[in-house]
Amino acid sequence: MILVNRLRRWPLLRLTVVRFGIVALAGEALYFLLYGAILTLTGSTSATLALAGGICIVVNAYSHSRVTFRVPFGRRLLLGYLQIQVLGFVLAFLFGLALERAGTGKWLIALLTYTLWSLLSFVLTRLLYRVDGCRPNPAFEKSSQRH
Repeated sequence: MILVNRLRRWPLLRLTVVRFGIVALAGEALYFLLYGAILTLTGSTSATLALAGGICIVVNAYSHSRVTFRVPFGRRLLLGYLQIQVLGFVLAFLFGLALERAGTGKWLIALLTYTLWSLLSFVLTRLLYRVDGCRPNPAFEKSSQRH
């Protein structure tokens, strides 16, 4: 709890986009850790992708709710987050195909599609988590402003 209070004092962590980035990076790290562990246990790439990906979607949805946007987590937010990620995947995939046809380099395609997916995810997740009475936890906001 003391560490959390100290972290809340950092002005940079008051920015939603910074918290979003931290949660996203932590989610990526968790994915690779789970991928390695599950692959070692099962030896199956498809099972590993499904399990590690599924766990990370739930963890990321919860983390973005509680840490990034500071709102209560619920089933509606989880389902909405899942839809956002599917939409992000589809749009990034189609954008990647278009860039490939245009002759764009493979690593630039990776960077541009990741950027598109991340921005789309941030904007839509922010909208999802801020609608229908989902507001930031006032107690958290007040403790952040005191320091």
